[in-house]
Amino acid sequence: MSTGELHSTWIDSLQASFAGIQVLAGDVEEAICTHALYYVIWKRYGVLPERYNWKLLAPDISFYPLRPEFVESTYFLYQATKSPFYLHVGQEILSNLNQYTRTECGYATVHSVQDMSLEDRMESFFLSETTKYLYLLFDTDNHINKHMDKYLFTTEGHVIPILSQFREPPWLSISTSTSFASMNISQPSCEAVDGDMRYSLPLKSKYLAQISSSIGLESY
Repeated sequence: MSTGELHSTWIDSLQASFAGIQVLAGDVEEAICTHALYYVIWKRYGVLPERYNWKLLAPDISFYPLRPEFVESTYFLYQATKSPFYLHVGQEILSNLNQYTRTECGYATVHSVQDMSLEDRMESFFLSETTKYLYLLFDTDNHINKHMDKYLFTTEGHVIPILSQFREPPWLSISTSTSFASMNISQPSCEAVDGDMRYSLPLKSKYLAQISSSIGLESY
């Protein structure tokens, strides 16, 4: 961070959750771009390889253990923008999970995205997080979706009610001469997205193509 020196050339599937964090920080436009990067990789393989090397243009680690992070970010972006694009992404995720990972007794870890071979293993976070976020994505009338300001999702997808005394941002009570209006601090809100853009596609095709090209996936 201090020198700008390149540290690695891979993209980690766990980092797909960062778009959701950007939404909660109010940085929705950056979240849209971050999410698009992982969407392109998902489109290429049908799932997310654990690590994708953008320099070698191939996965470094090829398995997919049914992780929830990409679904989580898709859910938060839909809540922030209400763009039907994210419902379409969710439908793709669900379809691919059924196509590639569903077995007689559940859903299995993809051993390799190269041949879509499966392991005899289903991680517990698939049920507690991946399916939960998919359910909430499509259940638009869910109580949680209608009262998101009253609930907090932990990093493991647990839903915790926020007591009233914790709902006011702590910085509002701080006495300081610095105006927070000039700082990158905002409350998670759909108002972060301009009303005219809220129901349109979140990213122009040419920009999605640029993202695809930057990681060697132009045709996806």
